[in-house]
Amino acid sequence: MNENQMGTLSEGRLLLKMSIPMILSVLVQSLYSLVDSIFVGRLGESALTAISLATPMATIMLSLAFGLSIGVNALLSQKLGEGDKKAVNRTAGNGFTLEIIACLVFMLIGLFGTRLFFSMQTGSIEIQDLGVSYLSIIMIFSLGLMIQTLAERLCASTGKTIGCMLILSSGAIINLILDPIMIFGMFGFPAMGITGAALATVIGQWVAAIIGVLYNLFFNKEIIYKFKYMLPDFKIMKQVITIAIPATLTYALTSVLAFGINMILIGFTTTAPAVYIVYVRIQGFVVMPVWGIRNTLVSIVAYNYGANKKDRIIRTIRLATITSVIVMILGTVLFIAIPSQLLSVFNASSAMLEIGIPALRIISTTFVLTAVTTIFGGVFQALNNSSKAFWIAFMQAVVLLGSAFLIGLYNQLTLVWLAFPISEIVVFIMAVYFMRQVYVRMIKDKEDSLEINTQEIINAS
Repeated sequence: MNENQMGTLSEGRLLLKMSIPMILSVLVQSLYSLVDSIFVGRLGESALTAISLATPMATIMLSLAFGLSIGVNALLSQKLGEGDKKAVNRTAGNGFTLEIIACLVFMLIGLFGTRLFFSMQTGSIEIQDLGVSYLSIIMIFSLGLMIQTLAERLCASTGKTIGCMLILSSGAIINLILDPIMIFGMFGFPAMGITGAALATVIGQWVAAIIGVLYNLFFNKEIIYKFKYMLPDFKIMKQVITIAIPATLTYALTSVLAFGINMILIGFTTTAPAVYIVYVRIQGFVVMPVWGIRNTLVSIVAYNYGANKKDRIIRTIRLATITSVIVMILGTVLFIAIPSQLLSVFNASSAMLEIGIPALRIISTTFVLTAVTTIFGGVFQALNNSSKAFWIAFMQAVVLLGSAFLIGLYNQLTLVWLAFPISEIVVFIMAVYFMRQVYVRMIKDKEDSLEINTQEIINAS
């Protein structure tokens, strides 16, 4: 059987070939989040604030879906590199089982917990009602998100990035089309406001999930899909969860961070959380190419780690880091040069512009460091060191919230945004330190072990 391209194609060509479809797909996906906020912003500042307050819970849901998928991705790519076909199939099947279990949990929260969640953040009944209408739908119908995310990661695990692009892009495009139709009422549809935005999102996710399942069944021939592989294999589940828990917590911490930042910002004005969600959407659009590269990196590094090809790992990490830094330099220029134009896309009021312009310029000063930290986090996940990515995210949340709170005591909202570059500097230092540890303990040690084993074989001969 021919070896997968992740172990044979030159690193530059491989990263380019696999990253471009991934970058395009995540850019489209980021664009749909951006456009979603633009359309919701037309409903008024309260609707935008409601989505901002919903972000922590929505992020927890996405974090678990993505964390489990990353666990499946890393383990499956390693087993593929090792040539263990049985483990490859069981890893994919048990991935579906874990995602379905997670979906059932979020359905219950969506049915019974969203009102309490919003009442903890604001006393505004209007914002609570808008938030509940949006978040409950997103959570009750979360199976589409879960299956879509796993299907996309299964394609990434085997190097089928065209499949990743098709899955992610299809859902995003459906959402882009349905957003204005269902929010404002067009072509015979009633105007459903923020409820329409939620419905457009879940319909897009379900369409992407269906396409993802069909693509994997008919085109991803390196995995065999049978019901028996979905039956619990506790060894496989343990391995997936071992990688998934730190990965999930890493992404979930962004929801804790969003919750804390919103609580600090809303103490100044209700406009400040709206600025924050706009920043998150725009920054997400800018950083998504880096995430596309990172997602590709996980598969390539994990595969070559399983195949004992250390030099390919090092060269791929180097290329991914350089490319990501260039992307974020361009992002920094964009944020510093035209912040008012970026905010105006969201129908920003004069108060929002006054707060948002300095915010975007201050936060963007450490985007280059963000690129390096993001890529290194992908390396940690690929090499079964997800805990290091978690501790980086944990420290980022602690430093960001702590410094934002302390700076906020001076009662100057503009200064609060300094907490973002402060936290990025701290986590960058941590990421570089952890990266050195991973190299010495896992990559270099594995190479030394292979040299010893080779010498033993020679001696035995």
